Amino acid sequence: MDIFLSLFLCVWLASGSVLAVTLQGLPATVSLQENSPAGTEVFCFKIGLSTGTSVVSRFPLLLNSNPLTNDFMVYMVNSTHAKVTVTGSPDLDFESSSNHFILRLLVVDNSAGFELQTLTVILTDVDEPPVFLDETSLLYIVEKSPPSLIYQPAVFDPENRPLTFALSPLNAAFSIDHSKGFLFTVKQLDYLTDPRRYYFNMSVNDGNNTSTKPLFINLINLNDDKPYFLNTITSFTIPEELSPGHMMANITAVVPSDSLYSSFIFYTISDNNYLAIHKYTGLVTIANRMDRDSVPLRDSPTITVTVTASFSPPGPPLINTINITVTVQDINDNPPICFADNQRREVPETEVKGALIATIMCTDNDVLPLFKEFIFTGLSCLGCSQLFALKTNQIILNGSLDYEDPGNLYTGNGYSLLITAVDKNDNNLKGDAFVYVTVTPVNEFAPMFHPVSYFYTISELLGSGVVIGSVNATDMDLPPTLLRYSIVSGGGAGGLRNIFHLDPIQGRITLLTHPDYEDTQTHVLIIRVVDGDPIRPRSATTTVVINVTEANDEPPVCGPNNTNLVVPVDLRLGTAVQGFTLSCTDRDSPPTSFIYSISGASNVNNHFGFSPSAGSNMSRLILVAPFGFSSGLDTQWSYRLTALISDANLRSGYDSARAPPQTGTVIINVRVVDPQITTVITTTTPRVTYINVETNTFNTGDWYVWFVLALGSFLLLLMLAYLLYKSCMYFSTKDCHCCEPTRIDGKEELITDRGSPMQEVLMEVTKVNTVFDREEVDPVTKRVYEYNSKSGARRWKDAIIVCDSAPIQPESSTLVISDNTANAQSSPRSG
Repeated sequence: MDIFLSLFLCVWLASGSVLAVTLQGLPATVSLQENSPAGTEVFCFKIGLSTGTSVVSRFPLLLNSNPLTNDFMVYMVNSTHAKVTVTGSPDLDFESSSNHFILRLLVVDNSAGFELQTLTVILTDVDEPPVFLDETSLLYIVEKSPPSLIYQPAVFDPENRPLTFALSPLNAAFSIDHSKGFLFTVKQLDYLTDPRRYYFNMSVNDGNNTSTKPLFINLINLNDDKPYFLNTITSFTIPEELSPGHMMANITAVVPSDSLYSSFIFYTISDNNYLAIHKYTGLVTIANRMDRDSVPLRDSPTITVTVTASFSPPGPPLINTINITVTVQDINDNPPICFADNQRREVPETEVKGALIATIMCTDNDVLPLFKEFIFTGLSCLGCSQLFALKTNQIILNGSLDYEDPGNLYTGNGYSLLITAVDKNDNNLKGDAFVYVTVTPVNEFAPMFHPVSYFYTISELLGSGVVIGSVNATDMDLPPTLLRYSIVSGGGAGGLRNIFHLDPIQGRITLLTHPDYEDTQTHVLIIRVVDGDPIRPRSATTTVVINVTEANDEPPVCGPNNTNLVVPVDLRLGTAVQGFTLSCTDRDSPPTSFIYSISGASNVNNHFGFSPSAGSNMSRLILVAPFGFSSGLDTQWSYRLTALISDANLRSGYDSARAPPQTGTVIINVRVVDPQITTVITTTTPRVTYINVETNTFNTGDWYVWFVLALGSFLLLLMLAYLLYKSCMYFSTKDCHCCEPTRIDGKEELITDRGSPMQEVLMEVTKVNTVFDREEVDPVTKRVYEYNSKSGARRWKDAIIVCDSAPIQPESSTLVISDNTANAQSSPRSG
């Protein structure tokens, strides 16, 4: 408010206004008694105003008082007089509050004139009477109690002066402590001889003021008689399901001698689960729920309890008992409880109409037969009410549960049935039973192939992994199951159980190996498809005909193979080598389709060939080029010829464009011998010389390979130099002007005399039969004959030749000769 006042004065000074309001009689000082009630007038003053002005609303105003207080208020009595009064909140207590107040009064008129004055209020002390703080007025004394303190007052004096207590009227049985107010009994009081009630006024004085308080003292009888009950009805009938706390009866017991003491009787009830009693009033109430339909009340609906009234005067307590019987009556409070004999039922889709789905059984827990009656109100099922029907308490099938029916698909082939039973006496009591029906699919249809049979044509050139085609089957049953395919029969060839693979899921037929036209031209497969029903699978079969077209896929097979032949070095050109004939067959090519050749790597200098070279299934090995050992052209005496036989002879008229030609191979071992050479080896002692030929397989990356090549190259150069030297020596002895060779006199002995008196000579002689190496046609008979180009021996080609006992290919023989001569010679080699 100081801030408000300051702002107000600042505004007023700024406006240039002058004081136009006067407060007559202020400042002033007044006295006020403490504890003055609300509305007490403190001061009244008159307000002087200029003509035409009036006091502004909310004024006069009581500004900040010192000390701050809400005990005072100021208000206008009329248009010119104002009054200061006491608010009464809080009380103006001389002993607990301030005794001096400075009030500032502000009055403002409507022309901005104002006046501020001070009113000083001095609080004067008032002598107050003592005050009883406790509210106890009724006292009880048990008869024959020993003298003792029975009452102790609580008194307060505001001035805190010494107090004096007194009791009136005086009674010899009681005494009082005048300084403290304690009240005592001075003798034992008897209920029969002494008054049973006493009335006193207790007074307290602080020297100036007196306060009084009434006291009522009752003498309690020490009674030896038991309480007795006033109730005449002890049997009660109540309905079940009353709420706990419901009042059932009021048990009342009194003391025979004086009903005044009934309030001191305490009630208890024997242990039970249903009833309770108030300890002081004897009110019997329901303690717990009483269910007549459950054990034990279902078997015995009567409850018997014992109520005990206990009176406790000084000495042993006095008690009395009474038995109360309560019969609980049944009410219709239980709904039917329903359940199905099979709550979850799996029904096959082929179940016939009228079949029993489930039986509904309901019970009512009420005791009275009248309350146990109920009826079924019907069956409900979302979207399937036409499929099922309720007859009495049985659910029967009333429609088709076909799994493949589109009308049943949207329900998922599962149905939730609700059956409701309603109590006959109370429609609000209902019981529900739920039956969940699940339709199980039945394998009704066997799979079907589309189309019924299959036809495929394949080439025998196709290899492993080639897809021939697929079989496809469908099953009308729902839900769809996985179809599996398998080959029942057919498909075997070439010693294999089956040359076809069938994908069991996709039905795709692929080749496991090449089909062989020469073995089987047509394969008939019986393929079975089985659906995925684990209990009763159904199957179907189809026929798959696979025709194999012929192709050139068989190489020629020729023999004999790996034959060892001997050919003389001077065999006539065109002559068959030791009569060797190659015979060939081909399962898918005619005899005229063969072409014979020799691998160039094995036929060094192309000495050998076949006659005929094509167009026949038989061909002979002939010599087509002479050997040049003497000239150094040939150095190889053994040949491992690789004969190549192809079935690609275009002159045969066979369509070779159908497939690439096939080639077979035959190995022919040929050893070239010189029949004119005899080798003599002399030794001082008998001995045999063995020559071991070893074949080494090496890796070109090994270090020693390059070393051996370098060493071999060096030795080859030395050998060439030696051969060149020997050639020069040989041609120097020849007469160039004559075709016949000149005999050289004084040839060098192969073996010199070593002066041994006796020597054994080991000689190896090779005999060669006549070889017919050329063919000619006799001009007279037109017959073909064979002849030897060296000796001129001949024979008819188609004549039967009877050979002597000498073998065609004689083994080499070894002869050991003992000679006493000093020299052993060997015949010179013929050119």
